[in-house]
Amino acid sequence: MNDRLRLVPLLLALLTPPSLEAEIIDRIAALIDRQVITLSEVNQVVEIRLRAPRQGEDEGEYRRRVLDAMVAHTLRYRDVERFGAADVPADSIESRLREIIARFPSEEAFTDTLLRVELTLDEVRALIKRQLQVQAYVDERFAPMIFVSIEEIESYYRETWAPQRQERGLRVPPLAEVSEEIRRLVRADRLQDEIDRWTEQLRARANVDIFVYR
Repeated sequence: MNDRLRLVPLLLALLTPPSLEAEIIDRIAALIDRQVITLSEVNQVVEIRLRAPRQGEDEGEYRRRVLDAMVAHTLRYRDVERFGAADVPADSIESRLREIIARFPSEEAFTDTLLRVELTLDEVRALIKRQLQVQAYVDERFAPMIFVSIEEIESYYRETWAPQRQERGLRVPPLAEVSEEIRRLVRADRLQDEIDRWTEQLRARANVDIFVYR
């Protein structure tokens, strides 16, 4: 048995208190090198809606996407730490926190959820801060390299944007009216491509095992 396979039962044993040797109180959802993401951590992110569900997404799909995002975030954050994670203004963290709370019927419902999943507000703020630190790194490293040409805007308008609006029965304004909107869309797509390539490179250099939602 190789070292990585030996590590899994060892970690499970460490998670089990001596008085409850027959009871496993948590499960490993994913293992990134020797860094563990537990099932309870996935449940916390799901329950507090740190990542918003998508329309039409069922519970299983949502949880799989959350775990994939947590693995990707872990890989990215480790790379960010190598170069020194930027500080994040408190008001940026509070703004993102308000966005998360707004996903609940009321602030009381959000507070009740925190109690149920055993998270404090400061722990949620810490999770948000890490997200924003990765976002700041992306904005500094990748965003300045992205240039969207007039030809790309025209192509996206003609081949993607206008046909999508026609399919939905919506008015198709002339390109001159929406060129900046399309520039932002193309730029966002290009930026996501860069993030995906970066993440794939990080994943290729790591040992990643997924144990649930597969």
